[in-house]
Amino acid sequence: MARYALVLGIAKYDNFTNLPKAVNDAEHIAQLLREQGRFDVQPLPGKLIESENRWQITPDKKLTGKELGQALRIFLLEKAKGAEALIYFAGHGFEAPSLTGEAKGYLATSDCNKDGQYAIAFDDFNTLISKSQLSSLVVLLDCCYAGSLLERSFINSGFSVFNSKQDYCLITASRAFERAREDAEGGIFTKAVIKGLSEDKADETTGEVNANDLMSFVSRELKGSGQEAIYMGGGRSIPLVWYSAKNQVAVAVVSEESPYRGLQAFDKEHAKFFFGRQKVVSLIQQKLTQANFIPIIGASGSGKSSVVRAGLIPVLEKNGWRILEPILPGVQPLAELKRAFTQLFERTEIREISALIDTEGLSPVISRLTGSERCLLVVDQFEEIFTLGSQEEERQRFIELLTQVSEGRLAIVTTMRADFLEYCLNYKSLTQLIQEQAVYMPPLLGAELEEAIASPANLQGYQLERGLLGTIQQEVVGQEKGCLPLLQFALTELWEQRDRQAHQLTVAKFKELGGVTGALNRHAENLYESFTEQQQDWVKRIFLKLVRTGAQAKDTRQWQAKTKLLSIAGENRDEQQVINDVLEKLIKGRLIVLECELTGEVWVDLAHEALMEGWERFAKWRKTGRKLRRLCDQIEDALRIWEEEPSDENLMMGRLLAKVQEIWSELESDLDTAAREFYQQSDAQEKQRKIAETFYKIYLSENYA
Repeated sequence: MARYALVLGIAKYDNFTNLPKAVNDAEHIAQLLREQGRFDVQPLPGKLIESENRWQITPDKKLTGKELGQALRIFLLEKAKGAEALIYFAGHGFEAPSLTGEAKGYLATSDCNKDGQYAIAFDDFNTLISKSQLSSLVVLLDCCYAGSLLERSFINSGFSVFNSKQDYCLITASRAFERAREDAEGGIFTKAVIKGLSEDKADETTGEVNANDLMSFVSRELKGSGQEAIYMGGGRSIPLVWYSAKNQVAVAVVSEESPYRGLQAFDKEHAKFFFGRQKVVSLIQQKLTQANFIPIIGASGSGKSSVVRAGLIPVLEKNGWRILEPILPGVQPLAELKRAFTQLFERTEIREISALIDTEGLSPVISRLTGSERCLLVVDQFEEIFTLGSQEEERQRFIELLTQVSEGRLAIVTTMRADFLEYCLNYKSLTQLIQEQAVYMPPLLGAELEEAIASPANLQGYQLERGLLGTIQQEVVGQEKGCLPLLQFALTELWEQRDRQAHQLTVAKFKELGGVTGALNRHAENLYESFTEQQQDWVKRIFLKLVRTGAQAKDTRQWQAKTKLLSIAGENRDEQQVINDVLEKLIKGRLIVLECELTGEVWVDLAHEALMEGWERFAKWRKTGRKLRRLCDQIEDALRIWEEEPSDENLMMGRLLAKVQEIWSELESDLDTAAREFYQQSDAQEKQRKIAETFYKIYLSENYA
């Protein structure tokens, strides 16, 4: 596709100070875009270099308002129509009051007055852009005095088009309260742009530097300079320049490593196999230039965790970010949050940092870190804050800590299932940030879906048999949203059945596996049928314990300590060993996963929530006995609180105890020894309370009748 650039560098002014360095800046940009960006560059004001048959920006000429207005109109509405376009401006920018007293922003031309006459109003610039029919547009503004106009005139009112069209981006030199500065060589913003577009900043595999990469670099480069660049945009991250790739992937070399992830999320180690979500990753990057709390919301199975772990994190690391270990809220969200931050400090400082978080929040912790790089904390599966039984006081404090970060170096990204949005409405700060900053996961369709299916295999030297891609796409598009885990599982199974001689994935094997929707159910059933009748009963109890039974059908997965699952067999060591063998088989079968903590405790989780519907037998198990299981979850929650602080006040009482007493005979077999003893102690205390109450009533009647 054709690429056109309009590069403006105005040195001479009638009513402003001259800016000779603006010409040098513009000429460097023009040369870079021409040689590495594949742009047809139009420089203004220019002179013809006859020996080279090209135009060059000159410091000797003026550029009047009439000339610039006509040049912008022709460029945007005619020359670059249907093409990729870029506009660079180096010169003065200023604000002047309108007739209504409101300040309006302008690009200064050589003959303009300070009241805006003969200057280019940003409102008019915006109107031209809104009328244009471009494939994409990048605008780079290095305006002296731009700080007084960008955020008020330019962003709030002047460039609304950037919020409504895709594949547009605006990068400006400074904020509203800052000046765009120069050093001995020229504008420090342009200097950072040129450095950010250099070969050593290019992606090693593609050789590309895109708009998001550039903005990330410029932000770091200007840190502490007295000005801060601003970015706005939408759609894909637009490529700006290319160089020869340093680490080209040799697709002709066949590798037998599976490029698919089954039910597990893609992570940083498997980022090279993660395809199809570049637009979402770019959008998150753009949001991070404007805010420090970005909630990512989507249906179960829409790929939220993979987008962050395999898409966003590797890009940010490449751009110099410091990535904290991602956390899940779990049953102790505050403890998890503190662990994420205390790991950044020496062991002798852990207690002090933990106390600092309690009293002052997260910002003071980040300010104590050396260096100037931005830090990212990912809170995955944020809905656990509502489902895993944390007390309301702890939940409120956790949300408060995340949503009230003032330190610009710290950014927080959360992932959450969309069906838990209503829970967030009870927390004002969280609701406001979701309204303003949320990124919603779109379905994976069209070319992006094709890329996610075929590109991982192609990377390993394998091809999809003719007709296979269409067959898979047709089945996926016809399914409910959130079927990506089922797709990944089917592709993983298909990879295991690949034709190693022809280096091909085939239609016949795909159909034999049961397609996208049938592959997981078929696999889980085969594994289930391999167990004895007793083991099958344990499998059922294990899987149901790994689910938090919600109101109606809103279930979520929940981690369980391995010791708790082994206790299903009671104190019988032989049977516990058999359950351990069952767990090992389920792990090898990719239906559950383990995580080991530094303390040595092992936790068990479902490989993915998709199992709850994708395995038909599991879905049927979940439909029966729901009230009983919800009550078991409530008992476990109460037990957890009591174990943290054993006291009579933390024993079961009131309505919960009454419910448990009413159906104890049905509940007893579903609880482990600790939960049964907890109930018995609670029941004994309640009976003692009633006896004491009875004696007190008798005492009152005998003495005060």
